[in-house]
Amino acid sequence: MYLEEKKMLIPRRNLLQQWNDKEWWYTGVYDSDLNIYLGFSFARVNVTDHFSIVLFDGNKSNTVSFEKNLFLDSYQEKDRLCLNYHSKNLDIEYNGDEKNGWKFKFRSKDFSVNLDIKPTIPYFTKFDNNFKYKYNLLHFFHNDVTGIIETKQGTYHIKQGLGYYDHCFGTVPGRTGWHWIAVQNKDTALATLVNYGAYPQRYTQIFSKNNNKGIGLNKWIRLEQEVSFEYDPQRKFDSDWKVTSKDMELVVTQLGHACKMTKIPSILPIFINLVHYEFFVKVSGRVFVEGEWIEINDLYGTMEEHYGRW
Repeated sequence: MYLEEKKMLIPRRNLLQQWNDKEWWYTGVYDSDLNIYLGFSFARVNVTDHFSIVLFDGNKSNTVSFEKNLFLDSYQEKDRLCLNYHSKNLDIEYNGDEKNGWKFKFRSKDFSVNLDIKPTIPYFTKFDNNFKYKYNLLHFFHNDVTGIIETKQGTYHIKQGLGYYDHCFGTVPGRTGWHWIAVQNKDTALATLVNYGAYPQRYTQIFSKNNNKGIGLNKWIRLEQEVSFEYDPQRKFDSDWKVTSKDMELVVTQLGHACKMTKIPSILPIFINLVHYEFFVKVSGRVFVEGEWIEINDLYGTMEEHYGRW
């Protein structure tokens, strides 16, 4: 069991000491045959848990989404992911481990998902300990995904989905913002985060199977962490973004987006007041890896813009 996975569900025994402790999980699945992207996340903060899920259908330019503030079941299996919630009209189950994979089941009134997720390549980690604030994360790309998604708009049978999974936790500032992308195709995976505010967390990693000469790399490579996300503020939702650094030049094309605004409590949002945009994107460009520029094309996945107090 990886060190990061041992920290499951931050206890709420002392809110004053754990006020800035947070933990979250995100999973994304892209099916190129169906041209759909499914993203779902669990977040645990000082006063509540939160679950959200969104399905982007690239053929219909349509999104289906659901989110809810809740309290996850307190029961935890040893050394396993165990995120579950059950009520009359809602069932959520996300269980498993990095050896055998994970199973995700979700059922609401008009939306249900049942997935099997299997890891295939090495994970990568990132650790930050900048004086006061600590942050750790675990990433898995190139997961094999199969299963079924059912909505009012139709049923999707995923046979060769490409999956992403992360688990992040740490002590981070209450007021913060970030830009983040996690994208992949069958040959390449790339993630970059720029976290703004005090003690910012940043990382950029790429996994490439081959270089320009077809020589196998098959490893994670850390790139420059100072990355810029640029877009036209007047056309945030209908124009390409540029994501650049001294060793990365990417164009991010939007294929769909969803906006989430979370206020807890809703009348007086002194605790949690967030604006969160999730984009379904395609990424192409070039990256400087081990002494040469490598062209990367048609990587699909998610991009986020997030800001507020939590």
